[in-house]
Amino acid sequence: MANRKSKKAPFGLRLLTGIRTYGWIGVALAVAVLAISAIGSREAAHVATIAPVVLPLPDGEALVVEDELLDLLAASFTKPMNELTLGDIDIERVEEVLEGQAFVADADAFVDDDEQLNIIVTQRVPLLRVIAENGQNYYLDEDGVRMPLSETYTARVPVASGNVVLWSDDFMDHEDHQLRQLVDLAHYLRKDEFLNALVEQIYVNSKGEFVLAPKVGDQVIYLGRYHETKTQERLRRLKTFYREGLPYEGWRKYKSFDLRFSDQVVAKKR
Repeated sequence: MANRKSKKAPFGLRLLTGIRTYGWIGVALAVAVLAISAIGSREAAHVATIAPVVLPLPDGEALVVEDELLDLLAASFTKPMNELTLGDIDIERVEEVLEGQAFVADADAFVDDDEQLNIIVTQRVPLLRVIAENGQNYYLDEDGVRMPLSETYTARVPVASGNVVLWSDDFMDHEDHQLRQLVDLAHYLRKDEFLNALVEQIYVNSKGEFVLAPKVGDQVIYLGRYHETKTQERLRRLKTFYREGLPYEGWRKYKSFDLRFSDQVVAKKR
């Protein structure tokens, strides 16, 4: 049997197919070149503006202001930020520098299409202020992170005073550490609307017991040593006593309330 020769497409059709194939490749290469050129041009451009935004604390106040953040960035880079090209700016480095500021919990930075460096800062939320007899004076935030005092703002939080132990960087890892107990107690007070409005100060006496001072009146409230379950039960008894007992007698008649005894509040009159 004779071999059949394979039929070839007409030359014109093969030429048109080749032009189409290589034409698309050419278009793709052209697009890639333009994209690389655009990226290179953008990276060579300078930062047009810097726009830091500090999200306010729950009470609307701020521990840190935008100008402080700009000064911090200026001191952390070799050139002023507006002299840096977009290619020179390491966004992770910007965020890292800002998060090293004592009052900053989180920082997000990005450059938009207008070549503006946007910075959004979330502040640490003060939970407790420590003014100890050993001379230490600082804030603890909601995560137990130590913060210095602010020159522009005084947080309205309970004050822990008296025989407060020295700060250590790992105290949140130990449930029996006094500072950890103070943080836990402050969280419990904050979550309870009544107790949050009642308690102004937590005094630590020489025995390591907690004594509460209310915002109104000059009574003292003996809470005793901290124990999560017992302490919460004692505070529930205190709330019941304030709501059911005091309105009839009048809180001015009392000089102290003692919660250290089981299932009762021992009220001492003046």
